[in-house]
Amino acid sequence: MSAIAVIDVGSNSIKVAVVDAISRAELGRQTESVRLQQADGDEGLFPAEVQNEAVEAIVRLVAFARGKGAEQIVILGTSAIRESASRQAFARRVKTATDIPLTIVSGEVEARLAIAGVRTDPAYQAYTNILSFDLGGGSLEVCALRGPNCILARSFRIGSVRLTHGYLRGGLGVVDDLDQSSIRTHLLGALTTVIPSAAAENYLIIGAGGAFAAIALYLEAIGETPAGGRLPVLRIRELKDRLCALTSDERKKVPGIPADRADIMPAALITLCVLADLTGAEAFHLSHRGVRHGMVELMLSQSGKLL
Repeated sequence: MSAIAVIDVGSNSIKVAVVDAISRAELGRQTESVRLQQADGDEGLFPAEVQNEAVEAIVRLVAFARGKGAEQIVILGTSAIRESASRQAFARRVKTATDIPLTIVSGEVEARLAIAGVRTDPAYQAYTNILSFDLGGGSLEVCALRGPNCILARSFRIGSVRLTHGYLRGGLGVVDDLDQSSIRTHLLGALTTVIPSAAAENYLIIGAGGAFAAIALYLEAIGETPAGGRLPVLRIRELKDRLCALTSDERKKVPGIPADRADIMPAALITLCVLADLTGAEAFHLSHRGVRHGMVELMLSQSGKLL
């Protein structure tokens, strides 16, 4: 097999990565903005129109992967799908449309795939100790590596879409101090005992997922292109304060902020600020590697075992 493609059907987007099976070089990546994650309390049901949109997006990504030479394609379902009452019906639709089964992974497997993917990033392969945060729409994966060993791999039901619906009434209006405090209290309760103490002193802190990528786009738009993928926490805090003071429509006009993320960016940025507080990090280092690349490594490894 000359190339492998993995499609990650996430909560807020559907992404594909195509990787050369021999060199491990990435041959292409593409993203479709489809929000499968729904508000809590709706029994995890995907509306028919959302299912249609998602299946059509997956079909396009399969065609993209094949156009890049992928001979083997895997489709993974993560947080939104594993929690959905529609997951089996949706899986059948994906199989019918693509002739490829949808593999639904657990939270722990998602976390281990995420850190295995980060480990493949050429920018960070020289680092021994890594603490990574992969923030999606429905979940947050927190993982730590010490040398070759994965010492932490946890998935939390903490995601930008989930927090936006749970605490910010859909994220259309201004986010006041009380809203921010509510999210912060929730995050601290879930994460305080999990994040390693003095983490920034002992680990390289890496951020993956759409929120981190959006921050990089914002910094580029204001003329501060991240050097070496470094996203300063000071700028993240400034952006959080700026976006929280705006409505969703107003956020769409901020340079670099993707319009399809304008409603969920406040919740994402509040989350990143809490992570910075817990780790003592002055910056997050951006990686575009994650679950998809981790799955490729699992498929190509002789042992077939995750970290």
